[in-house]
Amino acid sequence: MATYPYRTLDLPNETRILTVQPGNFDDKIICSISHLNLDSPDASYQALSYCWSKSIDAVKEFDPDTDIPWAIHGQDDDGNTISESGTSKWKDLCDHPYYGEQYIRLGGRMPDARIECDGVGIVVGGELFRALRRMRREEGGEPLRIWVDALCINQQDLKERNEHVKVMGRVYAGASRTRVWLGESTEMDFHAVRTLYAISEIFDDIFVHRKVVDLASATMHEIQWHFHNNADTNRLEWGLLADLLNRSWFKRTWIIQEVVNSREVTVHLGAIQVPWHFMAMVILAMSEFKLQTMISECKGFKAIGFMEQLRKERVDEAATCTSTPLLTLLEELRDFQATIPSDKIYGVLGLIDQKGAYVVDYAQTPEQVFTDFAIKNIRNGSLDILTHCVDSSKPTTLKLPSWVPDWTRPGWTEPLRIRGLEASAAGDRKPSLHIDEDAGVLHIKGRIVDVVAKVECKRQIPVPNQQGPLGGIDENKEVEKGSVDNEAETSGSNAIKMAKYGGAILKRERENEKEAGVGGDIPGNDTKRSGSPINDAKYRLNETMEKMVKHSEEWYRGVIDVAFPDKTATPETWENLWRTFMCNRTRDNNERPGEDCAIGFEVHYKTALEPGKGLARVLQERTDHEIESHGLAPQDGVAHYMKEKEAAEKFIGAHTKWTYNRRFFRSKEGRFGWAIDGVREGDLVVVLYGCDYPIIIREDEQKKSRIIGDCYIHGLMDGEPMEETLAFAETEFEIV
Repeated sequence: MATYPYRTLDLPNETRILTVQPGNFDDKIICSISHLNLDSPDASYQALSYCWSKSIDAVKEFDPDTDIPWAIHGQDDDGNTISESGTSKWKDLCDHPYYGEQYIRLGGRMPDARIECDGVGIVVGGELFRALRRMRREEGGEPLRIWVDALCINQQDLKERNEHVKVMGRVYAGASRTRVWLGESTEMDFHAVRTLYAISEIFDDIFVHRKVVDLASATMHEIQWHFHNNADTNRLEWGLLADLLNRSWFKRTWIIQEVVNSREVTVHLGAIQVPWHFMAMVILAMSEFKLQTMISECKGFKAIGFMEQLRKERVDEAATCTSTPLLTLLEELRDFQATIPSDKIYGVLGLIDQKGAYVVDYAQTPEQVFTDFAIKNIRNGSLDILTHCVDSSKPTTLKLPSWVPDWTRPGWTEPLRIRGLEASAAGDRKPSLHIDEDAGVLHIKGRIVDVVAKVECKRQIPVPNQQGPLGGIDENKEVEKGSVDNEAETSGSNAIKMAKYGGAILKRERENEKEAGVGGDIPGNDTKRSGSPINDAKYRLNETMEKMVKHSEEWYRGVIDVAFPDKTATPETWENLWRTFMCNRTRDNNERPGEDCAIGFEVHYKTALEPGKGLARVLQERTDHEIESHGLAPQDGVAHYMKEKEAAEKFIGAHTKWTYNRRFFRSKEGRFGWAIDGVREGDLVVVLYGCDYPIIIREDEQKKSRIIGDCYIHGLMDGEPMEETLAFAETEFEIV
């Protein structure tokens, strides 16, 4: 097969556009490639976002030449009896009249196919071929002008690839519409999309017909109760929706900048088309009310939530680039995939304003790319990148120093700086370091401030069904209001309903992540279940809540055992504990918590250890006790109840935000703290000059250290380690 004869581009001013001629479904794909000036006001084109290899990740990879026996027994649409059997190669089942859908659902790879481009026959990947065949206009229509990375970039020209990465953001921003290709559809996918529309109708019923419009006062339980007691909820195909949201496209690193930079987006699933804004609004609403627990782990929740957050940021600030720092973007996208590891960095450059500050060079190894990126950050005077380093003992395909973050590895725990916790452990001390690039060693000065003595190990990290580091949409981030994709061919009344009422849904003040998670019964959980456990929404949510409640009790007891091994606590150590539970900062404004948070801790503690009661009952019992034993006037009971409820919410809000997916530990000197999963007894807690957050390191017999991760340690977060009264000796660490 011939190679396409590309002409040299005038980068960064030009790109190429693929023009696909109209044709019927089975007609040969005829196309041409032309150059396009990215600054031309008359440039009119669309862009494609898709997976190069497979649209569905296979549970098991079959060899294409594996013999697969098959048999068909039944009747066709005309009532004729069918009885056929045989053996086919796995690859030949792709378009089998009976087993083609199974081939798709099991993650079969679409075979490469031939197209004709400017008279040259070229072979393209199976997913690209299927996408173009579905998206081109029918015979008699207009040609489709679309940007496709595989064809519009000369993949054999390394220099062009390097330069093209820098203009990817402009390419998608300039397109009139981005078309997302999720892959070919099956009958099951029609039911999954129908479930999306049905969910929008249920929300419409809750917020319109049931008049639940006072969202500021509506509780999470109330919304969930209405949702799960809707007659249609248990008829929905939750498992199929989960399959849809787990398609390979939702796991790609590149999709973030492709969608965020786009004006309008349409999602294609075979012949099905869905407006992006509608799909996003349904998913955001489900995440807002913690309804994603009804379906299995889905990457789509995290991907859609993050993309919509960045899209909203750009709209609100009328900006062409996101103001989100690059390190934050990389952290958020840790569990997204890239065929080439270097694309974990290159794939987000199109989102930032300073993309020109970073060299794109595909000739470098991923290790070189990641190391150069870390060195550039450190030499710019910031040690923030060290807080993104996670336990280097976990499996990885890359060989990197522990002071260089491996962006290909999932980070179940976000750095404290990303969560927003303010700290200045090193005070105003500037970094004192030098890097031996040849040896891969960071020599840096700092102080050993403590040693890890005991670690709580009962917390499940990651939590069950976790959607990446943040469990889907982070409760601490803003989410975009809904709007409707105005493409006539796919818009409908359901999308209009979600747009009209979705904005109100998502404007409501975010409630604490644990509100429904510790001890509370779900309203209406005594209603008789209908349907199978697989699709029964109420069954799924109640089962999840029961597990969370049970685990909360076990975890709390484990923390107390670690904190107080001798089973005794003084008023001072008890205060240290509840302040540690909040990282000594309130959730919203990083202020030092007041004594009311001690009450919040007591309420939370009581609720966790008596899971059968729930928060409301614990608060009521405490109020009754004040009335009966301490002379509180009954008419003041409501005020007392609300005061303690607010204290509990204030405490829980900070606790869930700062300590998410972290391990509690006690130090050798009796301090309490929070570290990442992987911390061990004997690890050193150090403060490096110039670093705002304490770091946990592990020394070997040669005194060489590896970074395990950042941490919170009570009493040493605000410059105390630099005070001479604590007498922490200065040390130069050799971090490898």
